[in-house]
Amino acid sequence: MTLVAAVPTFRDGVPGGETVDVTNDEDVTRLVELLAQPWADTGSIQTDDAVLDVHVHDRWGYLLYSGEGGYLVTDGDPDSPAVPSEVGFPAGSGLPVERITGALREFVRTRRLPSAVQWRDAG
Repeated sequence: MTLVAAVPTFRDGVPGGETVDVTNDEDVTRLVELLAQPWADTGSIQTDDAVLDVHVHDRWGYLLYSGEGGYLVTDGDPDSPAVPSEVGFPAGSGLPVERITGALREFVRTRRLPSAVQWRDAG
């Protein structure tokens, strides 16, 4: 099964969405570049067992994992701001975009909770 990231968009006052197949490192790079656009909102990648939400804002990347491992956000830099979105990423859960990209690549390869980043309870 090919993984697909769904990304809500809001361009020129018009809501929409894009999907990106995520099967390799290049696809993940394209996804992160899309998410970095000001008109893109939180993306979501769903497997049979888990959902990984990803958001890019300024120089920060954010992840929220929901699956067998629990309901978790990245244990990020204390200086990272909260991100208002449908998902709602708390302050201190952001990491440099490069670290988030590495975790996304791991998730695409393994379809499991990435070990490339630290996690904390999102509840």
